[in-house]
Amino acid sequence: MEDYYQILGVPENASEEEIKKKFRELAKKYHPDMGGDPEKFKKILEAYRVLSDKKLRAEYDKKRKMMKEGFSFEFPFGFEDLHSFFRNQTFDDLLSDLIEEFFSFAPEEKRDIILDLEVDLSEIVRGARKIINYKRKTICNICKGTGSESGKLIKCPVCDGRGKVISRSGFFTGFIFETTKTCKNCNGKGQIPEIICKNCQGRGYVIKEEVVNIDLPPHFDPYELIKIPLLGDQDPVTKKSGDLIVRIRIKPHPRFKIRGRDIIGEIELNLIDLILGKEFILDFLGEKIPLKIPEGFSGEYIKILGKGLKGGDLILKIKIKPIKRLSPKAKKLLEELRKELEEN
Repeated sequence: MEDYYQILGVPENASEEEIKKKFRELAKKYHPDMGGDPEKFKKILEAYRVLSDKKLRAEYDKKRKMMKEGFSFEFPFGFEDLHSFFRNQTFDDLLSDLIEEFFSFAPEEKRDIILDLEVDLSEIVRGARKIINYKRKTICNICKGTGSESGKLIKCPVCDGRGKVISRSGFFTGFIFETTKTCKNCNGKGQIPEIICKNCQGRGYVIKEEVVNIDLPPHFDPYELIKIPLLGDQDPVTKKSGDLIVRIRIKPHPRFKIRGRDIIGEIELNLIDLILGKEFILDFLGEKIPLKIPEGFSGEYIKILGKGLKGGDLILKIKIKPIKRLSPKAKKLLEELRKELEEN
C-alpha cells in the first residue's frame, strides 16, 4: 500500500489546509507539461484524493496502522474515480488547467443561472412584486444553434474529427511523453461550422436581455431558492434550457434583526401599561397587529406567533419607557399606589 503522507511530504497529523497547500505545490512541479513524470503525478493525485477526504483518510490511517502490525492491504484507486473526483474540485486557474489537460476533461455547459435578489424586511412581511433584469444565452435563430450560416458542420481539421489531440512534450526531460487533450479548435465536438454565422460569430447562441416579474407572498420563506423553469441558458447542442434560480438576500434593518426564522425587535412600554394592562395596535412594518398586554405583566418578551419569516415568530423585547418628569399630582398618586402595593 502506498504511503500517501510520504508522497505528499506531509506529517501524519497534517491539517486539511497543509495537505491542500502541499498538493498544489507538488502538482504544479510534477505535472507532465512542467517536466514531471506522468506516473508520479498520478500518485500525487491519488494521495490527495485519499488524504483530502475525512472518511477515506480515516480508513487509510486504520489500514496503515494495521500494516505496521504485519497485515497486508491494498488501497487502490481507479483512474475513473480520480477523473470524477477532480472534475468537481476548484483550484487556482493554472492548476485547474493542468488537471483538466491531464484528464482531458470535455467542457461542460452550465445552463442554470443563479441570481441574488435584495429584499427589504418589510417586503418579506407584506409581500411584494419584484422585477429582475438579467441576460441569458438563447439559441441563435439564424443558424439554429449550429454556428454555421449554412446549417452544416464539417470535420475539425485540427483533431480530424476526434475531438481530442495528442500533445508531445519533452520539457525539462530527456524523454518524450504524450498526453491527450481536448481540441480547443472545436471544443471537443469534432466538428466546426462550414460558414461561421455572422449573427452569433459561430457560437450557436446569442445573449438576450430578459425581464421577469416575481411575486413574493407575505411572510414567505427567504431561505428557499426560487426556481423558474426554462429561463436559464439554452444549450445550442442539446437544445435544452436551464432554470433561473433566485436567491433572496435580506437587507439589514435598523430596528429588527433576524434569528433563524424569527424576527427580533423591541417595544417600549411604561410601568402603568404593565401594571394595569393595555390593548393597542402595533404597526409592524406596515402591518397592523392588535396586541393585548395583560394586567400585571412581568415577562421580558412578547411573542407574536407566525409573524416572523415563514414558520417563525415576531419576538419583541420589552423596554421600559423612562419617566422624565412627574407633576406633584402624579407623584402623589404613585406614592399612594406604592403604599398600597407594599401593604398587600
